[in-house]
Amino acid sequence: MYRIGFDIGGTNLVCGLMDADFNLIKKAGTPFRRRDYDPAGEGIAEDLYSLASSVCASCGVDFRDVPSVGVCIPGSVDTARGIVIDAHNLGLHDAPFRETVSRRFGKPAEMLNDADAAALAEQRIGALAGTENSMLVTIGTGIGVGIILGGQLFHGGRGYGVEAGHAQMDVNGESCTCGRRGCIETLCAATWLNRRAAELFEKAEGTVLELYKNVSDRGKFDAKALITAARMGERASLAVWDRYIDNLSNALGSYINILDPQLIAIGGGVSGAGEFLLAPLNERTAKQSFFREPTPIVRAKLGNDAGLVGAAMYGNI
Repeated sequence: MYRIGFDIGGTNLVCGLMDADFNLIKKAGTPFRRRDYDPAGEGIAEDLYSLASSVCASCGVDFRDVPSVGVCIPGSVDTARGIVIDAHNLGLHDAPFRETVSRRFGKPAEMLNDADAAALAEQRIGALAGTENSMLVTIGTGIGVGIILGGQLFHGGRGYGVEAGHAQMDVNGESCTCGRRGCIETLCAATWLNRRAAELFEKAEGTVLELYKNVSDRGKFDAKALITAARMGERASLAVWDRYIDNLSNALGSYINILDPQLIAIGGGVSGAGEFLLAPLNERTAKQSFFREPTPIVRAKLGNDAGLVGAAMYGNI
């Protein structure tokens, strides 16, 4: 028996074919095509079906041996009713997407928020394995938070999961995409680092930053390059990195004081900094926590595949 999970993003659709134990056999993607009018997501479901058919065929797998499918989505998802409440990047609003996918595939389908999917996978077979109460915090363009309570994925009272990245840290802070100001996301997402890096790059002359005019990704000084410069001891970059860790430790300290998790895993691109992030983050977050014993903060294990695997798992619960 095989499993299939999908990770739908605003840029790409990714399909993962797994064995019965959720070991990834093959992964493939295709550019996301946004339609002008696709209220139920039928066009997206068609693209998912084509992608899954191609992946199965390339592996010699009979699609009939896949009992169900799971989908994770960046947005607010009512998991109980199978409705995408709001996924702006996908053009879906109050869309009965689970029914649409199930009808196109002729199989049972489930869907959930992408951070929740990643948290489920990490709790089953990743960094959070063995925990009953834990959190996954993914740091990318935004902040995604998936919560495990009592050994189960927490969906919240409305069934939408949580939007912990939009808890407010600074009422007079930077504008957030949600329309409010000073959300955790504005201070802790990789976007914050990218903005500060761009500011440094404009000012930098005769420093190690100058090196990145030719070698940084996409020809600009971004978060990845800033972290590299900070590792090298470049003072301006190190000062920004220090501020970032303060921001993130304040946010995680608040999460700990509310939920008292056994363990927090950090995912997303910024987690690639490894101990350069985790060592000071653990130290400073412990000082923000009410509890005497610190909550360990570790790097997530499953990387970019966590959403795919978690979606497949949820589709087979």
